[in-house]
Amino acid sequence: MLASAWAGYKQVFIQPDGRVVDPTRGGVTTSEGQGYALLRAVWMGDQTTFDTVWRWTATHLELGGDAPFASLWSDGRVVDADSASDADSDIALALFYATRRFGEAQLRRQALTALSAIWRDDVVSINGMNVLTGGNWATRQQTPGPVTNPSYFAPYAYRTFAAEDASRPWSSLIDSSYTLLDECSSAVLDGTAAVGLPPNWCAISRATGHIVSFPSIANADDYGYDAFRVMWRVALDATWNDEPRARAYLEKTVFLRTQWNNKMRLDPVYGHDGSVVSSYDDPTLLGGDIGNFLVTDNAGAQQIEQVLLDSFHAGPPAYFGDPQNYFEQNWVWFGLALAGGMLVDLDRGSA
Repeated sequence: MLASAWAGYKQVFIQPDGRVVDPTRGGVTTSEGQGYALLRAVWMGDQTTFDTVWRWTATHLELGGDAPFASLWSDGRVVDADSASDADSDIALALFYATRRFGEAQLRRQALTALSAIWRDDVVSINGMNVLTGGNWATRQQTPGPVTNPSYFAPYAYRTFAAEDASRPWSSLIDSSYTLLDECSSAVLDGTAAVGLPPNWCAISRATGHIVSFPSIANADDYGYDAFRVMWRVALDATWNDEPRARAYLEKTVFLRTQWNNKMRLDPVYGHDGSVVSSYDDPTLLGGDIGNFLVTDNAGAQQIEQVLLDSFHAGPPAYFGDPQNYFEQNWVWFGLALAGGMLVDLDRGSA
């Protein structure tokens, strides 16, 4: 099924030149989409697609020798040169993995260049703590302070980065990720008490060091179409590295398990206090949320996995749920691949 879905995804969303398009946004291309395609290609062992997608990414989104990747491309040009740090990290990790899996030594040099850009532009030190912000734009925020997206934190990736680049303290980002996940999930945001869910976005006050809301982004306090990815990323670190902080965080995030066990469904968007903001069924979110259950609730994980499996259409082309929703195709695939044990840390083994 994963192989069929990948073949269908390539047919619908990846152009022959390696550009990934988002039909729901008029065919724009994001660094996020390029990163997802690179990771999926390397996990699928698809060197041809990897090379094509990377060639387009390096040619069109890499702005200068050590600049971070531009986040948005449309109509033949970059329309947003600012970076998205999750995409920067996903791309760098995919390059390191491809170095191992495909034996392309030059990719390691390109990955190290990407790491230089990430550290310089996407990481900020505040109160002695190195923090991955939302991107180069987010490090520049003075009021209230640097902006973070908890779903961008990828502790498993920082372990690879630390092993590859001893010149920078990448392991410090593992520590700050778990510190900030706890703080963002428990903070009172805009006067709203927490139910333990991570918000889509939050900021670190330069004045106090406390976690605060970032009202410039709509729905920043909600647990929605950004924040759900936290569960998958943390579960990956728990699964690969048996990280106790990952397991502890997922155990504390009991709200999702309570909702599922009481209602046998999860709403796609909850407020910071656990109130339902949007109520409809969307497998996209379950692709990330399943990470929580895979670590903490095996029975619930099996039930959610079945919902994800039921969203599959054999095609051709094969797809999950909405055939034009690029985001859904990626996150249902990531969730099922994690549940099926198909995601391998290529620092330690090969698929």
